[in-house]
Amino acid sequence: MSRPGLVIGYGNPGRGDDGIGPRLVELLEERAWPASGSVDAVAAFQLAPEHAADVAAHAWVVFADAAADGPEPFGVRCVRPSAGAAFTTHVVEPAAVLALAEAGFASRARAWLLSVRGHRFGAAEGLSRRAAANLEAAAEWLGVAAGLLAPRERGMGEKKTILIIDDDPDIRSALRIVLEAAGFSVGEASSGAEGLAAAERVEPDAVVVDLMMETVDAGSRLSQDLKAKGFGGPIYLLSSAGESVRFNIDARELGLAGIFQKPLDHGVLVRTLKKTLRVE
Repeated sequence: MSRPGLVIGYGNPGRGDDGIGPRLVELLEERAWPASGSVDAVAAFQLAPEHAADVAAHAWVVFADAAADGPEPFGVRCVRPSAGAAFTTHVVEPAAVLALAEAGFASRARAWLLSVRGHRFGAAEGLSRRAAANLEAAAEWLGVAAGLLAPRERGMGEKKTILIIDDDPDIRSALRIVLEAAGFSVGEASSGAEGLAAAERVEPDAVVVDLMMETVDAGSRLSQDLKAKGFGGPIYLLSSAGESVRFNIDARELGLAGIFQKPLDHGVLVRTLKKTLRVE
């Protein structure tokens, strides 16, 4: 029987911010998160074929690494097995580890890459100030995603379903991890048209929709379309437009339950959904 989750943090602590992955594992150990039984944590200088056995023993895995560019403080994306991914004696990519786990152990582990933004990659011990702050944000997100910051006991009732509508697959992936860990079922759509179809298909209890997708106001238009089709559940809008969105969008007029600013505080979203939907 597989254990719930695994975090593999990899990188070179002797190259400044490249040590973000191993440092994340240290944070997990310092905060006693692995002791909860919800997750195992492994630190490594680099990924190796031997990690396939570790992956195969778990239901899900998060590969945590430093990133020299990309979103800040961190980004999350799904990883799937790929035998064609980089695989040499010196370089093994997460997709290759998953392929080895699938081929050698019939693993079906779900996997994500957590890329934490770093800024200083020269020869140095310890993280830069900005990287340390980014790592703290990533650790907090991981705690929520893995359900480690709240009791994991669930009621026996039917799960509530949340529909995520966003054209960014990484945002959908990150939200799915968090919401499923919190006990929700999750549906996804990448556009307003897909969202309307998905709402009829999955009959969600609540909808979380991005403001700007195919058009700058796609989310607000979609909320009106959902209401017109008889959807009576709460709709939450995601916005990266800053505080100006409060002056340009009347949440009550559109029938919105609320507006969340990006970068999203996943813990606040989960608590809000649980309160609104009366989930224990």
